[in-house]
Amino acid sequence: MPIRDRPLRLPLSPVYLEGSSSWRRFLRARRALDTGHLTLLLSLRRLPEDERRLVVDWGTAHANAFLLVEPAEPGCDLTDPGSPLAREVFELCRQAADFEASGANEGERWTAHTPLGQCLRELYGQWVWWEAPLPHGRTREEPLRLAGAADTLSMHLLPLLYERFPQQSFDVALAELQSTERELFGGDVASARSVFRTRLGLPILHDSRAVDRAVRQLVNLGRMSVTSGGPNALVFGPDHPVPDDLPDEEFERFEIV
Repeated sequence: MPIRDRPLRLPLSPVYLEGSSSWRRFLRARRALDTGHLTLLLSLRRLPEDERRLVVDWGTAHANAFLLVEPAEPGCDLTDPGSPLAREVFELCRQAADFEASGANEGERWTAHTPLGQCLRELYGQWVWWEAPLPHGRTREEPLRLAGAADTLSMHLLPLLYERFPQQSFDVALAELQSTERELFGGDVASARSVFRTRLGLPILHDSRAVDRAVRQLVNLGRMSVTSGGPNALVFGPDHPVPDDLPDEEFERFEIV
């Protein structure tokens, strides 16, 4: 949305915003994508720190599943009709619409081979992520350098997610949460993943098993217990580590106690 339509926090209110019709349209579109699956949010301009947080975190159920990508150039604003770059992109969009290949298969990225595709690969961009949970976490930027027509944002982002959030980051984060907010963890092992999807600034859940492995480690350290339930329940915890050969698919159904 244009900068003039950006949402503004109301004075003395930590919750309510003054939002434009553009902001409300964005919220409706974002709500349809708020499923907990990793989802790209492409911004048409570089955002200030407070707006970044609102775009990703305000009113979302799964804030930490949204991946914010902005244009690489600080002055880029594709919402500004007076911007030569915005006019260029608009014209390339018009040309691409006229060019749309009649033989293209459904879902095929045919625009990747057009001047529009080349322009957008040059513009995008930088991935914005939070280095720690709010309110203290600040954003960091990671450049994305797309080259040929086969390159996608996803193919560059996924290795970065594994690099920035290795297994150890999930182990540490879960141990801290279990120590300070034990009430977050009830139900089965798989339910422990939810906090990593909802809380902005925690490690981004690029692999759902990463949280399961972190739970398994805490159980093996004697800091958490799990049970299979039922009359002949298996219980693992202090002095009873999880067997190495217990399948992940079975472990995720154990109840945290």
